[in-house]
Amino acid sequence: TFSHSGGLRDTIQGPVNVAATAAEAIALLLLDPDHRAQCFENHCAPDLEVIGDPQRLLQVFVNLLGNAADASDAGDAIRVLSEDHGDKVRIQVEDHGHGIPEELRAALFEPFVTSKPPGRGTGLGLALVYSIIEDHHGTVWVESPIDGDRGTRFIIELPRFSAGALSTH
Repeated sequence: TFSHSGGLRDTIQGPVNVAATAAEAIALLLLDPDHRAQCFENHCAPDLEVIGDPQRLLQVFVNLLGNAADASDAGDAIRVLSEDHGDKVRIQVEDHGHGIPEELRAALFEPFVTSKPPGRGTGLGLALVYSIIEDHHGTVWVESPIDGDRGTRFIIELPRFSAGALSTH
């Protein structure tokens, strides 16, 4: 993904149902013994669709929800929500875990940046998320902390699918 640029425009298929993609990511994460105790909540609107490659967007959800689970205590709620923003869909993944240290926030989407202990992460997940979202003509940013000194919220905006949307990209 990092070594190939410009190729995604030919593979974007759309429409991708946001709620169904979030549900699939949650189902995959619950197969991992490390994440079975997590409480994932899918509050995505069932009718919102974005333009995209379903497998690459699934990878975004798996990475963000997996990171949220890693940062949270067992049983803590991890929420994914979606909202209609006109020609865009806003997706939020939020947790109430330890948050992201201020010194990491500016470089968070760069390769090999991680807040996980040695041996637990490569630092490539968020760089991959950023690359995929950018390839989909979207934006991604982070808010942390969101609740006092805890919690993280990743916000993604992607082009909303509509009948004429594919011909404009």
